[in-house]
Amino acid sequence: MKQKAALCATVLLLAVLICGCTTSPGESTAAPAETPDLLGNWTGQMTGYEHGKGYTDYAGSTMTLRVTEQNGRIFSGEITFTNSSGYAIREATPCAGVIGRDGRALTLVEEGGGYSSGSIIAPEEIEFIYANGAEPFSIAIDSLKRS
Repeated sequence: MKQKAALCATVLLLAVLICGCTTSPGESTAAPAETPDLLGNWTGQMTGYEHGKGYTDYAGSTMTLRVTEQNGRIFSGEITFTNSSGYAIREATPCAGVIGRDGRALTLVEEGGGYSSGSIIAPEEIEFIYANGAEPFSIAIDSLKRS
């Protein structure tokens, strides 16, 4: 019985070695994508869901992401929301973000809470998915174009 167990262990060890399961993954040789320039104003509409209120288009409000600084893949600026008459709904909110290594993925954090992940759709178009777990929780799609 001990011989069978030893034979099974040896066969299993050989299978692991043959499959290469003991080797460590090599370094990625893929170069990072060129970093896009996000400086400027990005404006668009939002649609979403707010717990307790339901689905919403935020009464036709407009969101503007003003990217004022960029250092490589890291950027910062502020977000403003205006109503259909063009008046500010709340004060500008500072924010900062990162462009993913692939040159397309975006992550954004806002002062006071709330996070967005998104992507660069085209050189002049980006989309964020905003999520906030505070009560009442909410989620939204922000579709923005450079203006």
